Amino acid sequence: MKIMFTVQGDGRGHMTQAISAAQTLERQGHEIVAVTIGTNCNRTVPDFFRRAFDDRLTHISSPGFSLTGGKGVAVLGTLSHAVRGIGHYRKSLAAIRGLIESARPAIIVNFLEPLTGLFNLLLPHSIPVVSVGHQFMIGHPAFVGSPRFALQQWVMRRFVSLAGARSTKMALSFYPAASIPERHLFVCPPLLRQEVFDLPQDLPGKFLLAYVLNQGYAEDILRWHKANPEVELHCFCEKPKVEPVWRYDSTLFFHKLDGAKFLRMMAECRGVACTAGFESLNEAAWLGKPLLVIPVANHVEQHLNALDAEKAGLAVAATEFDLTPLLAQKRPANVNAYRAWVRQAGSVFPSVIEQAGRTRAQDLALSYAAG
Repeated sequence: MKIMFTVQGDGRGHMTQAISAAQTLERQGHEIVAVTIGTNCNRTVPDFFRRAFDDRLTHISSPGFSLTGGKGVAVLGTLSHAVRGIGHYRKSLAAIRGLIESARPAIIVNFLEPLTGLFNLLLPHSIPVVSVGHQFMIGHPAFVGSPRFALQQWVMRRFVSLAGARSTKMALSFYPAASIPERHLFVCPPLLRQEVFDLPQDLPGKFLLAYVLNQGYAEDILRWHKANPEVELHCFCEKPKVEPVWRYDSTLFFHKLDGAKFLRMMAECRGVACTAGFESLNEAAWLGKPLLVIPVANHVEQHLNALDAEKAGLAVAATEFDLTPLLAQKRPANVNAYRAWVRQAGSVFPSVIEQAGRTRAQDLALSYAAG
């Protein structure tokens, strides 16, 4: 079956999920014929993703978060950026249509790219779409709740509805939960790349590792390091002077973002501190690492991710990069049950894609015939 991917480029989680999905689907004999990646002025597409899809990859302009102080989400800035980009988004919709016409996929798998949902609404077509993301758990009764960010949660629900418009939804989850077929909602284990499975698990490690996607959090790392200079600490971040590693002193090192290097060091470390991106949390949990999660300020999705990971017994949620709890933390108590759940992704994911594709195609055919 020919499959097209559309991938949101804001954060690396959707990209690594797409790579894992491609590995799984290609083992089943399917072919990934085209891939779009959403870009904006605040993010660059990492080399590991470009290498994974090479000449199948097409860049399109897509909305993304604007940040304030290099840390938190700037709500008004994000909305303003989205409005200013309307002209570019029209070109992106045309690019999606052009790829569909040239690649002729049997199904589209959308990794939370909002323009794909908009395309489905504005330019109806008969190709079934399966939308994949942890964010679809927000509509599931088993998902964690929070009284904070009520308005942002409402906005997030609208955004998720847009990204998943006219599609089957596949909700990635830290833990098993019942699918809801009547709502076209299916629950699937996290999608981890083969590179993660190839790494050794439960190594004791001698250093702490931090993943700081937003540069403003590097200041928090420096403050903690000055109070704990004896602890060896390696930090991956988007910092211009890092090429490829900057040795701050004898125990603190800043590394340029490098997916393969980060995974290798994650397996070798004694504990991980990171913002609450879904994929990083799952990689650390799979490797059996003590995990401290610090949601990006004013970022409702990361706030919920942190609570959900803590609920699953995989992490400790915090509000700042104070790494002290990692010095005493031990291997997650329920890591064996978690690993058993993750191992099911190799069978659950392709079966849902194939079943949802067949079912959705039938539903759309009936819908268009009636309408």
